[in-house]
Amino acid sequence: MTIWRALKRLGAASLTPGAALLPFREDLLEQVGWIAQDIDEMGGDAWVLSVTELTEVEESSVRTQINAERDVEYQELTKEARRLATVARRETTTGRELGTLRRRLLRIAARDHYRAACGPGATRAVERCQPSVITPSAPGAASVATK
Repeated sequence: MTIWRALKRLGAASLTPGAALLPFREDLLEQVGWIAQDIDEMGGDAWVLSVTELTEVEESSVRTQINAERDVEYQELTKEARRLATVARRETTTGRELGTLRRRLLRIAARDHYRAACGPGATRAVERCQPSVITPSAPGAASVATK
């Protein structure tokens, strides 16, 4: 399960229960190489193979699958951002939740290899979420910053 989570964090598409596909990029190749080494060290077998040709239909299918997975993540993030924006309109909140949403957005965007359709909407939802935030101004003191 740890291996599959690591592949999902990279944005891999599952082809079969034992095979995953990522776009070719040097940084991804290096990370997949480390995952393969971990599998070997655990007594398993792993191969990192470059796919040199896919038909248009196959490539479209992979892009569609990967984008659908990113869209689900973006939609969940958008829902949470809207919830936080609603709360922030009623009360002052700390920037902690907003920071968490921003970090999640960055992690999703890092594995959004084909620019999923819901990405811009999630970005806007997080940007609109600028609540009245309590920020520390000095030890033991706080100030309220609003957008």
